[in-house]
Amino acid sequence: MIETNSSLQNDPYSLEEVMDNSYDSIFVTDASGNILMANPTAERLLNLPMSKMAGKNIRELVEDGYWDKSIALEAIEKKMTVTGLIKTWDSRNLMCTSRPLFDDQGHITMVISNSRDQDTLVKLAQTLDKERELVQRYKDEVQYLREQGLGKAHLVAESQAMKNLLLEANSIGLTDTSVLLSGESGTGKEVLAKYLYSISRRSKEAFITVNCSAIPESLMEAELFGYEKGSFTGADAKGKAGLFELADKGTIFLDEIGEMPLLLQSKLLRVLEDGEVRRIGGTTERKVNFRLICATNRDLKMMVEHKTFREDLYYRINVVPLHLTPLRERPEDIMAMSNIFLEKLNKKYGLDKVFAAETLQGFLNYSWPGNVRELRNLIERLAITTRDKVIDYQVEEINSLAQHTPAAAATGANDSRDQSENFSITVKSKAPLKKIMDQIEQEYIKNILHQCNGCVSEAARILRIDRSAIYRKIQVVNLRDQELRPM
Repeated sequence: MIETNSSLQNDPYSLEEVMDNSYDSIFVTDASGNILMANPTAERLLNLPMSKMAGKNIRELVEDGYWDKSIALEAIEKKMTVTGLIKTWDSRNLMCTSRPLFDDQGHITMVISNSRDQDTLVKLAQTLDKERELVQRYKDEVQYLREQGLGKAHLVAESQAMKNLLLEANSIGLTDTSVLLSGESGTGKEVLAKYLYSISRRSKEAFITVNCSAIPESLMEAELFGYEKGSFTGADAKGKAGLFELADKGTIFLDEIGEMPLLLQSKLLRVLEDGEVRRIGGTTERKVNFRLICATNRDLKMMVEHKTFREDLYYRINVVPLHLTPLRERPEDIMAMSNIFLEKLNKKYGLDKVFAAETLQGFLNYSWPGNVRELRNLIERLAITTRDKVIDYQVEEINSLAQHTPAAAATGANDSRDQSENFSITVKSKAPLKKIMDQIEQEYIKNILHQCNGCVSEAARILRIDRSAIYRKIQVVNLRDQELRPM
């Protein structure tokens, strides 16, 4: 450090330490622009020895071509702090800020100028932008996970089929290989996907669930890939990260992958092959690294043959296939899950309900076309609506359930089959086909309702449709001969 003017009244040792350790270039001039002090960083940025700066006026340095202009002189002239860009003799751009100091009479006593390489500032700004983007990604990720309500995966494996499946799942859990889960709707594919995630090396990162059948085709690309600001009408003004980006370093679960449009299938394949995504309206690729788990209740191989699913994507996602057995083939799991679901409901609602033995036997006799999802929903309904402590399902519903199991004997099932065979209807000739089909549908529903003594709930289970659909399809005015009962 060089001190060229004894008028500075500061402690020379503390001032020298500050000046020598400053990352910025520091110049101190008097009111006329004479250099009073300069630190080593100024020498480095200007590539000018201190001996050539000592005692000189800034105007001389400008005239000699060391700077193209002086921000300090502008501050002296304007008597205010000035910030601007100056260029050095070796074409280096410096961002300079000069601040004048005044005495009690308002006269300038000195001017302190700080300068920093513009390239360093640009890099700093880029780093800050990346940090902001990363923070925003984490915020988006947390918000998404909050909306999804991701909880701990709970798998029940009392049956041998599920035990074998878990052994296989545990062997691939620590890998990053792609997994394709198959099975009927409601068998627990999402629960198994969460289990695979929970035992993986990525368990501390994001788990993103995407239901390909629930997102409209027109919005699916924007949801998966994200978009830049102004990409399309109605888009967020700030742009939005896609779900592939949110899953970076974590796991993404594509449920109902068979419902993904062909166009997006090709884009998904590109992401899996290149490990990059480009937002809608964007021009740059963003690196992503996630584990892929897919699930479907459809026959993807048949879809490949029918050209409705890409063959190359099928082989890319079907590295390790895991099949979930239907609930009706896992009686041990039916019993275990029933008790677990009821225990959770008791805790949630402050109940103390228990199952009657006949109720559990009825569960075993039922085919459960909706699998685990149907079992869970039914138990919740029973726990809430049953007034007594003991849930005795047999009184109202067991016989209705047992009639429609594949293993039903020649009792209620045969009776139902015989009644269906004896069902007949007379239609007017030359009527439009749609009118005839509507008439047949209404008469058949009325016939089933009659067999169920007007119980809409039982009829809905037999017909495999919602109760609301029965009310909608059958006009009450056409059912004067019977009374509909919800239960």
